[in-house]
Amino acid sequence: MTLALVLILLAILIAIGAPLFLIIGAISLGLFRMAEDVEMFSLTKTMFDQLNKPALLSIPLYVFAGALMARGEIAKRLIDLAMATLGWLRGGLAAGAVLACVFFAAISGSSPVTLIAIGTIMYPAMLRYGYPEKMSLGVITVSGSLGILIPPSIPMIIFSIVTGTDVNKLFIAGVVPGILTAFLIILLALILGSRVEVNTQPFSFRNLGISFARSIPALLLPALILGGIYSGIYNVTEAAAVGAVYAILAELFLFRQLKFKDIGDILYDSVMVMGAIFIIIAMATVFNYYLVLQEAPYWLLENLEKFITSKTMFLLVTMAILLVVGLFMDSISAVLILAPLILPTARIYEVDPIHLGIVFILGLEIGYLTPPVGVNLFVSAGVFNKPFGKVVVAVIPYMLMVLLALIIVAFVPELSMMLIPSGTEGVLPE
Repeated sequence: MTLALVLILLAILIAIGAPLFLIIGAISLGLFRMAEDVEMFSLTKTMFDQLNKPALLSIPLYVFAGALMARGEIAKRLIDLAMATLGWLRGGLAAGAVLACVFFAAISGSSPVTLIAIGTIMYPAMLRYGYPEKMSLGVITVSGSLGILIPPSIPMIIFSIVTGTDVNKLFIAGVVPGILTAFLIILLALILGSRVEVNTQPFSFRNLGISFARSIPALLLPALILGGIYSGIYNVTEAAAVGAVYAILAELFLFRQLKFKDIGDILYDSVMVMGAIFIIIAMATVFNYYLVLQEAPYWLLENLEKFITSKTMFLLVTMAILLVVGLFMDSISAVLILAPLILPTARIYEVDPIHLGIVFILGLEIGYLTPPVGVNLFVSAGVFNKPFGKVVVAVIPYMLMVLLALIIVAFVPELSMMLIPSGTEGVLPE
């Protein structure tokens, strides 16, 4: 098979709208057929070896817990608290949507799940209160992307697997950058909201107190997950199991908004999501295996060394690569393929892998918001039944805030490392 046939195959798959995992898998097999005499068994073994990672066990549990809360009462109570806290401000309802996404992201670990859970409630509410459609679409779509930055985060788990970085420290490192990003989005929402005529709800300490009391069971869940991880009581996978069990018990026996029969439907939906994630991981692993056999990491390292002359230049080039790749690839595939390639150069310029991981996640978060394959753009367009182009235009101002956060975090590594105990920073893998 010649390179021309591989390129033709790529063009055909893109033209027919084939899923990304199919494109990556087909191109990988075509490249192996063209350049490497590799037995199919070794490719299969490579895929399953990559999937045989203990940390991957946490991903289905986080996806299931997120889907459970999106269908149940937990998401609604978090939104009620955000509205009671900020709904009295002009633009406060938009800021409340961001705040609700932050709380929910600290439970689900998923960007699309966060967008669906919060957006399906907050978007109609913002329209009812007089917020412009464009503003409502933009702030909710971008805020949903916080799901991959606020720990626990599924892409962070993937980054830790392929780089050997401590996932617990990655989670800790994501807290301050996540808060910074949310603050910048909230700030813009309040500024833009102050310029439009919207309805507000009067501030009431009584209403705030009631909303807070009602949301305590929901607020306990992120505290249970993150507190257990940071205190060393249990690891990431165990925390995911604790979160899933807590969510089931809370929704079935405390809030009583879901029935046992609903669990089966939610489990089915979660399995469908997980099937897509694991197929992407497997196919990206084959492609990465091909790059290793072709010594692509060494080629990239050699060429980057010629072009990059400082740590600042390395960070600029890394951000540019992430932004470009984010246009065409989902975050999990990008982490699987790019992280092993870029890490050796990070070692040369003494960029801590934990800091690099946060830059990766924040950079790829922008990819959720950029066409042609921005996942949250498609999710938002589908959930809110809006034209894709309208969603793209709506997210631009808020996406620029995420870009600003990326620049700040990249060049102020202390923001990522400040909560990690001194002397326990990431060890650069050899």
